[in-house]
Amino acid sequence: MTVSIQEGDLVFLYQDARRNWIARAGEGRFHTHRGYLDLKDLVGLEYGVFVKTSLGQSLAVFKPRLLELVNSFSRPTQIMYPKDIGYAIYQLGLKDGDIAIEVGTGSGALTGALAQAVAPNGRVYTYENREEFQRSAKKNVEKTGLSSQVTFRNIDPSDGFLELNADAAVIDLGDPWKMVAPAWEALAGGGMLAGFTPTVNQLEKLAEALRKGGFIVLEAVELLMREFKTEAGKVRPESRMIGHTAYVTIARKVIAKE
Repeated sequence: MTVSIQEGDLVFLYQDARRNWIARAGEGRFHTHRGYLDLKDLVGLEYGVFVKTSLGQSLAVFKPRLLELVNSFSRPTQIMYPKDIGYAIYQLGLKDGDIAIEVGTGSGALTGALAQAVAPNGRVYTYENREEFQRSAKKNVEKTGLSSQVTFRNIDPSDGFLELNADAAVIDLGDPWKMVAPAWEALAGGGMLAGFTPTVNQLEKLAEALRKGGFIVLEAVELLMREFKTEAGKVRPESRMIGHTAYVTIARKVIAKE
């Protein structure tokens, strides 16, 4: 089915891997270093077409993925990398209709990914102590069109989450071991947990707390990503790569010990 761009739609304008932007179709002009684009001219076009700026630069016009929207987020905090987000969501097994709880909303990148995974019938309950971070995260998630899937809570859940029988819990804090007991209470039997820790010491404390707190630690992994140049005849790894970002720990709630 052909989908055309409507006035007010967000679009992803792509020149190359380094030069790409999010804009809104409609009134006004979008300026680049290679000329401007009248945004009203995008209305009615099909996604995937090329348009030209006033100086003749070709730009591909796409419907933005969540990844591209996240790259345009305001970032009062460091956001998680896609390699870690994607792997965690796959391991959590999230699907339409599931309930996920998150502590440490930050800039909302993971929040948006969780919401997309459980849409349209599921829900994400995300907890953030810092009001200024929560305000920014709300605006960011609104850009994704997934706000209706998310409940933002400006509450410290250390003494317990407001939800029960959740399918998954995600912990992205400097001291995630403090959230193990509240997460156990909030999760359904067999519910999944993902914890993100930047250092080995934090990983060790989290794993110990999980084992003592009614979870089986399924795995702890570090994901590395290396991109390749793809120019014909010159295909090779890039000189730089995304190395260590966080250790991802996946655990599952058990009701009783063996």
